[in-house]
Amino acid sequence: MTAATKRLRAAQTGVAGFALGLLLFASLSETAYWKDIQVEYLTAKALRDGVDVFTPLNELSARYFPIATDNFPHPSPHPPVLAVLALPMTLLPFRVVVPLWLAFNVWLLIVVGRWLGISLPGALALAAWPPLWYLLLVGQLELIILALAMLGWRAARAGRDWSAGLWLGLAAAIKLYPVLLVVPFLIRRRPCVVLAAGAVLVLSQAVGFAAIGTSGFWRYYLEVLPSVSAHYARVGLNVSPYGALLRLLGGASDVLPVIDAPHLVIPLTLAFSGFAFVSLARMAPEAGPAAILVGLPNVWYTYPVLALPQVVVLLRSRLRRAALVAIVASSFVLPLANLLLTRVILVWMGWRGGVAPPVAAVMTAVQPAGFVALLILSVALGRTGAEGTGNSRALGALPAVPGV
Repeated sequence: MTAATKRLRAAQTGVAGFALGLLLFASLSETAYWKDIQVEYLTAKALRDGVDVFTPLNELSARYFPIATDNFPHPSPHPPVLAVLALPMTLLPFRVVVPLWLAFNVWLLIVVGRWLGISLPGALALAAWPPLWYLLLVGQLELIILALAMLGWRAARAGRDWSAGLWLGLAAAIKLYPVLLVVPFLIRRRPCVVLAAGAVLVLSQAVGFAAIGTSGFWRYYLEVLPSVSAHYARVGLNVSPYGALLRLLGGASDVLPVIDAPHLVIPLTLAFSGFAFVSLARMAPEAGPAAILVGLPNVWYTYPVLALPQVVVLLRSRLRRAALVAIVASSFVLPLANLLLTRVILVWMGWRGGVAPPVAAVMTAVQPAGFVALLILSVALGRTGAEGTGNSRALGALPAVPGV
């Protein structure tokens, strides 16, 4: 090992230690009760006790936690099957579940890093990447979705289409939107992938249906999911191009627009989404998350984690300099924007009745602009024919999996 490599490993270890130390501290403190993993835990508690699983989460937290949380004043928008899968969590106190969930996700990070050909210190240092750090902080599910998707892509490259569909279907069962990862296989006329993914998704819906009944099932799709999605679409948490356009041009509920032109939001959104879905159909399946970040109407600031394999491909390509700029922009998550603007926002909101200034709209549009740049670079790389080679290398370290 050269001296330069030793210095790099030491730096990576230091960064990883600092990032993981902060995460562990947050998991062991009382702030643990505000983590997003409470959604699965509380709905599983409600299901176990015969309480309506669509009770607003702040009310469930008041029922089950010693500290009532208020960051989710609405029912869970996640598929009901997750409440069933989370039932084993309820055997433990939530303060025990949180550090265990962090440990599981750190293990997943190490595994994903190995699959991408990244050293152990390098994989752990990724915990300091803002989208991933905040994902680990709040306890979201995208790292699990990424691991399942990578297993699916590996199986598809090996020609095991039924297994590929199984893994991709499991990813879609968790949050529904990963079903878009099947689109490239549909376009490429690989029906076994599509059928297997569809079967798993239908089975997951059947489990949810059995748990909450007919009325609950229809209530989820006709009331809960649309209302919660609409609630978040117009706030800064939504870092899709649609959300950014609402903040820049008018229509957001928490910020004043830079230009008052709300009539432009839908046409521009349709243009971005059209570009994204055409790209999704044409690019290699592994590049799909880069298109999903642009095409979905609701995207949270932790979603770039799903594009990690494509980020690695771009950084190993001839487009790495432009990719660095796009990655930096994609890493400018909402909490960082809020941190830089705290005093400005608080003073302005005190004057303007709780609405942030236009500068906040500009700063929260940086990450969506990074998503668009990542997609453009992915399309450009695909046209050179280097994308398939890069993705093969990125996924080439995946181990053999029984039945895959």
